[in-house]
Amino acid sequence: MKKIFRNVTTMLLAAIFAIPATAQLNGTGYYRFRNADRANEYISFANNLFDYVVIIDKAAGGFSNLSGDEGRARALTCASRYMQTDIHMIEDADLIDASTIIYAKKKTTNPSDYNYEMIGQSTSLLTLTTGSVSHTSFGSPTATFKDIYANIQKSGDSGESPLYTAYIPLTGTLTYFGVSTQQSLGNRYFIDDEGVFNIAESNSEINAKWYIEPVNRFNVKPEVAFNGKYYTSVCVPFAFSLAGQVLNAYAVTAINADGTLNYETVATTGGTVPAGTPVILECGSDNISECQLTLTGSAPRTDSNTDYSGTNLLKSTYFSNTDGEIHYDTSAGENKGSFNADNYTSTEGKFVLGITESGKLGFIPATGKAMPANKSWMENPCEFPWEVPVTVLIGDVNEDGEVSIKDVSPLIDYLLGEAPEVFNATNADIDENENINIKDLSLLIDMLLIGSNE
Repeated sequence: MKKIFRNVTTMLLAAIFAIPATAQLNGTGYYRFRNADRANEYISFANNLFDYVVIIDKAAGGFSNLSGDEGRARALTCASRYMQTDIHMIEDADLIDASTIIYAKKKTTNPSDYNYEMIGQSTSLLTLTTGSVSHTSFGSPTATFKDIYANIQKSGDSGESPLYTAYIPLTGTLTYFGVSTQQSLGNRYFIDDEGVFNIAESNSEINAKWYIEPVNRFNVKPEVAFNGKYYTSVCVPFAFSLAGQVLNAYAVTAINADGTLNYETVATTGGTVPAGTPVILECGSDNISECQLTLTGSAPRTDSNTDYSGTNLLKSTYFSNTDGEIHYDTSAGENKGSFNADNYTSTEGKFVLGITESGKLGFIPATGKAMPANKSWMENPCEFPWEVPVTVLIGDVNEDGEVSIKDVSPLIDYLLGEAPEVFNATNADIDENENINIKDLSLLIDMLLIGSNE
């Protein structure tokens, strides 16, 4: 009864821990934005390529063309293409994709100020959509976009959870011979356009509504089993502490001449991994829900650097975008313009976590086109100096983990000079005299007879 009660209590606590305390925006903090129309899809920061030079110079055909309907339409088409490659909609029910975790930083403490700087994958939406454009057609005027924050406001309720809308004001200032004029592409609302992130003029449709879920942890998926433990790698721009079945976080400090690596423990269960630190995680379980990382709540890094002060040879990246060439309309016609939306690190010369040829946990050649986002890698093959322990189970001749009648046949085959498919000589040496003979067969049969009578 005590065991049943303990198991039920554990399940209830796990369920409570997995539910956000309050499913709403509550000032500066970490959140996930889930669409109300496609309930399992979240906003994901996938790129950082937004470029006003292309949008205004190439698509609109110059800043002056933004005053006309055609120029505005072309600019917005191009802007939408950029937004679609920089921000994806992805399914992440298990909360294992760090790109869906967004730090919403409130612009001011004023409760009626709904402007937030949204930071994901070390990239701020404010930085993405801020830039300057130089035009040479009429002297050297400049166009500057600044303070483009996401405006997030409550839009209604769905049961116990409020719904929100979010938009960015595409507004800029043209300065020409000291005279400034303001041009605007208007407010553009975030929508989930049947699985594709987009911007729209209206927020009336359900696909422009969002659930905002506070985040205090995320999970990791163990990828490699070794020596009774499970391993994966991670690198995120925010600090986190190890929880649940995440036992250790390691950094690589050196590679020895024999290919083994030196390492140091960055954190153990309950300890903190600094923001931006690529690490190898050691877990005591391969269950995703049990392998948890708890956010410390501190602001993320907004660059590719790390807060870790020790030596670490592990590398990582926040982006693995392979959208290829993206087209947009220009003054020259429909889909006449394009930009390369690829933003990834090639797998060439990279080594990822795996089991080496010598049977150790280490780094083996990466495959595929792009290195995964938020994963760690090495630029040299190497392996941990951890040996797989030799399991000795006297009598387990066929190595199936138990001593049974199935072990008699391979031992007889061996004594007759045949080659059994599986044969563990250490386990077959029943009397442990380093000589396998008919006496060992007799002792094995005695073991089985005694076992059957117990």
